[in-house]
Amino acid sequence: MGAKDYYDVLNVSRNATEQEIKKAYRTLTKKYHPDVCKEEGAEEKFKEINEAYSVLSDNQKKAQYDRMGHETFTNASKGQYSGGGFGGAGFNADFGGFGDIFDAFFGGGARRGPRGPQPGADLLMRIQIKLRDAALGTNRDIDVMHTEPCEKCEGTGSSNKKVRVCPRCGGSGQEKRENRTPFGNFVSMATCSQCQGRGKIPEERCKACNGSGHTRVKRTITVTVPPGIDTGMRLRMEGYGEAGDAGAPNGDLFIEVEVLPDENFRRIGDNLETNVTISAPNAAVGSKVDINTIDGREVELRIPAGVQHGTALKISGEGIKRRGRPGDLLVRIKIEIPKQLNDEEKELYERLVEIEAAKKGKGGKKSGFFQDVVGKMKDSMK
Repeated sequence: MGAKDYYDVLNVSRNATEQEIKKAYRTLTKKYHPDVCKEEGAEEKFKEINEAYSVLSDNQKKAQYDRMGHETFTNASKGQYSGGGFGGAGFNADFGGFGDIFDAFFGGGARRGPRGPQPGADLLMRIQIKLRDAALGTNRDIDVMHTEPCEKCEGTGSSNKKVRVCPRCGGSGQEKRENRTPFGNFVSMATCSQCQGRGKIPEERCKACNGSGHTRVKRTITVTVPPGIDTGMRLRMEGYGEAGDAGAPNGDLFIEVEVLPDENFRRIGDNLETNVTISAPNAAVGSKVDINTIDGREVELRIPAGVQHGTALKISGEGIKRRGRPGDLLVRIKIEIPKQLNDEEKELYERLVEIEAAKKGKGGKKSGFFQDVVGKMKDSMK
């Protein structure tokens, strides 16, 4: 990874909390996952992120990293350092892996054994659903491209299903690499180039998967979207990620949901909101209207006399159905002012204005409901 600080890799401060580190890691892995990001260097960046998180998410490793500094920590974790020392005598210390640094200082402890079968990587997909499906729940068929154990060799990579210890790394999954520099010889540990870190190689390479033990396939799976899901929530499909090594579990498939806007309804938590337009007379004397619900039914709503523009009336239980108790449907009242009146309508409105004026006293300064309505009509007809 070079000399880049692990905190810089995850873009967090040195006093970041465990939750902040985890959040940064999830954000970055989602952005740079090789199956999602096609930018040059994304795979290397993904490895750097995982390397940094493996240290900073472990309290013991993090404390050692903070105390020792990046260069000392990574040199110790990668293996041997040989360089100039006091009087040219040099300094040599083969730690054989990060976990053995305490062996060098304090003695004791067991050496790290061969790497075991590694589980498969997780996958992330995104889907868009309608608000109606989010409110009521739905099933969605999606296509997934992922690796699965090869059927021919049952994931072993060997046509006879037999494997043997890798001769290059001796089963450890890692090999030493020595680099000569003007400052001395640097020996680092890297993934074995022959077994790709598995520690074992097939006796007879499977032709179907070329010895990898995996094949890439396209599967159509049915995802059950539960009622009440919201934008940003994720569904987990266990075992539908990438295939693991032979004997190890597959990764999981995470499906992130985006709920699309709806032209008739707006979501407010577990409640839904819609609009209904009524006339000024209906607002004044009250009325009944039919309201369409999110599932396509019609519910009668009683509008009280004197309702004001912008008032929200509630229909209980017709919102988002989640956590057992459903939310409500809020109906926002919109009062429509007529732009044109015939002679009879105009006469009636003017009579109502006169009645309101008489109630408040002749020449009263305050206008009533219908005075406002008629005033707006007169303005619109100018």
